[in-house]
Amino acid sequence: MHYIRLFKQPRLLPTASSASSSSPRILSAKITITTDLGESYLMSDVKLRAEVEVHGKSLGSGKEYIWKGTNGMRSLEIQIPIKVPRGVEQWTTMVVAPAENTYGVDSLEHVLAISQNEGGIVKVRSRSFDLKTGATRSEGMAERVFSTGFGRRDKIHIWEETGESIARHIWDAGLVLSSYLSSLGSSSRPAGSLPTLEKFLSTQQDINILELGAGCGIVGITLAKVFSDRINNILLTDLPEASEILEKNLSAMTPDSDVSLCNFCSHQVLDWSAPLPQDVRSERWELVVVADCTYNPDVVPDLVHTLTRVRDGNPGTLVLLAMKVRHDSEMVFFELMEKEGFGIVEKCKVPLGMVGEESQEIEIFVFR
Repeated sequence: MHYIRLFKQPRLLPTASSASSSSPRILSAKITITTDLGESYLMSDVKLRAEVEVHGKSLGSGKEYIWKGTNGMRSLEIQIPIKVPRGVEQWTTMVVAPAENTYGVDSLEHVLAISQNEGGIVKVRSRSFDLKTGATRSEGMAERVFSTGFGRRDKIHIWEETGESIARHIWDAGLVLSSYLSSLGSSSRPAGSLPTLEKFLSTQQDINILELGAGCGIVGITLAKVFSDRINNILLTDLPEASEILEKNLSAMTPDSDVSLCNFCSHQVLDWSAPLPQDVRSERWELVVVADCTYNPDVVPDLVHTLTRVRDGNPGTLVLLAMKVRHDSEMVFFELMEKEGFGIVEKCKVPLGMVGEESQEIEIFVFR
């Protein structure tokens, strides 16, 4: 999967005629297109479309660009002429997306569909800014919006940081796992289903779910949206630096959904190298979720130790793991899990198409 990212947030450029509030202005931003961790750029040529939206509606016709990946492009300047309207504040958003539907990833259902094809490119939405004053909301952040798909109308709003922190971005394994979870119970299921997990989520009531290393929270939020009628409590945990983004994304759950979702979905700090917090120790956890947390072998022993402590207080709990293997050292996770008595109940592989590259795989495991 590739992701359009904002190098520079949109800003209004001064022009010679800008003294008049109704004069055309230039809205400028800089974008790049990379893989989830930013380790490589899109190497194909792709047509993009940049638009400006006010209250979800396009302001003007937008503008098309070509990302020239075959020429080694690393960034692209976006400049859209706009007419600043008179009157009250106009809170505006810039949206940059693939111009062709072939590469579009507008829903979690699309994630699984494009995985079978040529790959996808996830569009980006800037933070809101006022056309007249330049004031901004959510400084240093950008938004991804996905519909859940599979016959549902829910939307998943995920804010990311626009800086260099990979901890506060969507990663491929989290996105694919979210898509897989959304597909359960539908006819559009990826190859290699997980019957134990599916039965658990379709028959169990009052489920308590703990997510470790939640990052920006896409997996936990998807679970809360899709299985809201079966969940009693879902707790998203990570290190302190992820707290702000988790809080924002949990707050974004309510605009198009029942406010009651926030009553059972929360977040808190959980450091794998520290003792379990009292409220985590005392809760009955039926499912523990881990997505793309095995990439750093230095912290894997602490991760496995945390899983063991949760399991010891909750015999029979399921551990759901999604990973994209990036290097062989990640296999130490499985060795340590086996030593602690965890067994693999079931597993599957979900293909992940890549534009202009060989396809990759996301592996999903259920342990007990």
